[in-house]
Amino acid sequence: MRSTRTKASANGAFKKIFNKKTGNIALKALKVCLKGILTIFLIGTLTASIAGCVMFAYVITNFDGSEGIPDLKVINQNQSSIIKVLKKNGNPNNDNDFVEEQRVQGANRIWKSFHEIPVDMQNAVIAIEDERFKEHYGVDWKRTVSAFANLIFRFRDNEYGGSTITQQLIKNLTKDNETSITRKVREIFRAIKMERHYSTKEDILEAYLNILPLGRVSGVGAAANYFFAKEVEDLNVAECALIAGITQNPSKYNPYLHPDNAIQRQRVVLYKMYEEGYLNAEEYKQAYNQELFFKSSMKVIDVQDYYNDMITDEVINGLVETYGYSEDYAEQMFYYGGLTIYSAKNPEQQAAVQQVFENEKNYPAHRKGDEEEPQAAIAIIDYDGRIVATVGGRGEKTANRVLNRSIASTRQPGSAIKPIATYAPAIKYGLITYSTIFTNDKITLSNGKKWPDNYHKNIKYSPMPVEEALQRSLNTIPAQIMTKLTPQRSFDFLTKELHFTTLVKSARLADGIHTDIDYSPMTLGGFTYGVKCIEMAAAYQIFGNGGVYNKPYSFYRVKRNDEVILEHRPKSNQPIDEDTAYIMNRLLQRVINGSPGVATARGQEIGSFETFGKTGTTNDNKDFYFTGGTPYFVGACWFGYDNNDIMSEYQSAAAKNLWKKAMTAIHSGLPKKGFDKKGNTVETKYCYKTGKLATAVCPKTSVGVYKPEFLPEYCTEHG
Repeated sequence: MRSTRTKASANGAFKKIFNKKTGNIALKALKVCLKGILTIFLIGTLTASIAGCVMFAYVITNFDGSEGIPDLKVINQNQSSIIKVLKKNGNPNNDNDFVEEQRVQGANRIWKSFHEIPVDMQNAVIAIEDERFKEHYGVDWKRTVSAFANLIFRFRDNEYGGSTITQQLIKNLTKDNETSITRKVREIFRAIKMERHYSTKEDILEAYLNILPLGRVSGVGAAANYFFAKEVEDLNVAECALIAGITQNPSKYNPYLHPDNAIQRQRVVLYKMYEEGYLNAEEYKQAYNQELFFKSSMKVIDVQDYYNDMITDEVINGLVETYGYSEDYAEQMFYYGGLTIYSAKNPEQQAAVQQVFENEKNYPAHRKGDEEEPQAAIAIIDYDGRIVATVGGRGEKTANRVLNRSIASTRQPGSAIKPIATYAPAIKYGLITYSTIFTNDKITLSNGKKWPDNYHKNIKYSPMPVEEALQRSLNTIPAQIMTKLTPQRSFDFLTKELHFTTLVKSARLADGIHTDIDYSPMTLGGFTYGVKCIEMAAAYQIFGNGGVYNKPYSFYRVKRNDEVILEHRPKSNQPIDEDTAYIMNRLLQRVINGSPGVATARGQEIGSFETFGKTGTTNDNKDFYFTGGTPYFVGACWFGYDNNDIMSEYQSAAAKNLWKKAMTAIHSGLPKKGFDKKGNTVETKYCYKTGKLATAVCPKTSVGVYKPEFLPEYCTEHG
């Protein structure tokens, strides 16, 4: 028993000694391991730091930061473009007869040189935006490190700004707004490169002060005009501080919208100026207590009207077509190229028409269950092609460069196509006269089908003259005329003489191949794609000016640095002779002033002015049109759903009602005027039954207008 206890004791002692030794060994091993890891970490950190410094020095030296850096020597050419309109009774050929209407959206900017910008303005911006601007070389490393730390640890709730004036300038000019560390690093390198090799502090500050965003304007020159009705040179220190404070949040600190916020921010700027030594105590106190008065001498428009939308697109397209610019480059030139656009718009007339289309009382009641409401559009021109007004949609316009249905959309004109596709060319070529008699018979198509139906299918009409057929807007009689004229000749007339751009010889659609060289398109206006309001108005002008087509235009010229770079050059041709034009004018006046129950547009006269016009309704009631004119203007109006939904009968008068209201609005105050009689037409009575010249015994007569060479014989049927 003793020996057993002794052995056990020995074993226990051995274990204690062993555990103590192994513990010491493990501890030593751990210390060695930790020292090794720490050494490796320190060596790695030192190596990485050295490599980073070497790499940074290499990048600073060799990185081509010039890529994406704008040339500040030409930035001062980056100015707002201006749209000017003609004074009342002004001469469109005289630049001095135009007045500024709008600085185009993109940048409302007035460039000021460094020496024109007061020192107080420079100091105010430096104090609040970049207090170490004069000392650093493009990057304020203290602020940059703080910004990166905040990005990682978020010790501030908001994004901590580490950008210098140089960095902000680069960001504003390059539009490089990507939210990433990569973009920030790229911006840092560009800023260092810009200050090291390309620009002086004066160049950088001048550029920044001229482009910094201040809400509805850009740059301190425009801001002085917009907020104080002053030139920037005339601002006092209190006004400079207010403008400098806006840039942090142009909406929040807009003095017109939030004057209390703006003043509070201005006082922060003033204190920073005092703190940085730009103001002494007395100057700070005086500026702090100075009362400010806000007044604008600049016309700035947030949402421009449809006319200026149209000008924007046409000038950009003109630059692309004339100079081969890319669309992006042309757009930049329009907004920032300092262009002066001499507009053909009459602002009062455009506003009058737009008000008609904004007024919901001018539209038929909305149908129950409709997800969308029907839309409307109108284009009005005068007889030399000047676009008088354009409205591209229903209701108030709330954005720029939205869809303008009067210029861009193609819709079916229905019967409004008949005067230009059938009646006018047929009279021109001597195929019919004012009083040619037709029966109400359908034609037989090549497939043996009898076509077309009239709108009122069940009414049987007696033989009637062209005058009545056009008033009633029958389909059968134009179809008979088209057999004489042919769809090909009608198609050529529309595309080559009247310059319709959306008609097609052949087009493959989902349901097969379509062509507009056929009876249905040329007779009833059922085209593959449809036509545009502006092209319908342009086509109808031939009925009011002696048969001349003038290409529509929206501006007279565009200048840059006093050099004309785009110019309206009249493009005219004579699709129909003066006699045909006058005959058609009289026929289309009868559509409006003809007998009740016969004239489909009766009552469409514009005041006491002679008026011609034609309704247009598609057979499926998806489109309603009215096109017509007075001695002053001619316009085309469309009404329908964007999704081509079928409309109700009670909506059918919408287009002609809107047309009449719009035309009435722009004729306000104009002196009474009639159509000039041009040509050698003969006006005389004709027999309503035979269509020949009337005798004393003809029971029913009407007055017709004829070309001398196609004057009918006298009626012999009535003795």
